[in-house]
Amino acid sequence: MYAAQPANGRRPAAHSADPADDIDARLNWYSAAVAETERCARLVRTRREQRELELMRRPVSSERAFALFGLLLGTLPPAAIFFRMLYVSVGLLGAGSFLFVTMLGICALVGWRMGARVGRTVDESERRTWAGATIDALGAGFVWAAATGAAGGFLFFGVGALFGVACALAVALPAFAVFTSLHRLLARGGMIDARHLRPLAWGVSTIAAALILSPYLLPY
Repeated sequence: MYAAQPANGRRPAAHSADPADDIDARLNWYSAAVAETERCARLVRTRREQRELELMRRPVSSERAFALFGLLLGTLPPAAIFFRMLYVSVGLLGAGSFLFVTMLGICALVGWRMGARVGRTVDESERRTWAGATIDALGAGFVWAAATGAAGGFLFFGVGALFGVACALAVALPAFAVFTSLHRLLARGGMIDARHLRPLAWGVSTIAAALILSPYLLPY
């Protein structure tokens, strides 16, 4: 059976100046280990899933998986939006480019951090029905979009935060619904193999950016 380690991954100290402190440290570590093992056991629904989890070469936790997805979704679609605004529609190549590159960096950073944050709650929500999991995915997308869009757009004289949130919501809600559904199909015991994660995260983010660049969907 898959045995998990506590979140910090550290064993209790072998010796301590106070024996009582040493006992407390060991009890806390073992309690955390048992809790983590029980959580993983709840996430593994069948023996087949357990075997597939054990066969993963590079298992990635949901937190790290959604952090990568948040990073890519906070980079590629905003870059596509900025490209259309700067080079296709307006044609600005000077100070505007520097401003948008800075905004893009903020979107990427906040998208990564918010992706990791919402990814911590994904494991339990994916155990629900498909309808419940989809609702949770939309909620996670809303939280991600509100934080990432507002942070990236705020540099544009403050009022850009509202525009940033509106654009981020239009991208994040369907993207999170698709990514979370596919992650649920591929994850085992709260882990997804890196071989599956990379094409999934890049694919959803790239398709979102391609749709933004499509002249047939958003013509100028």
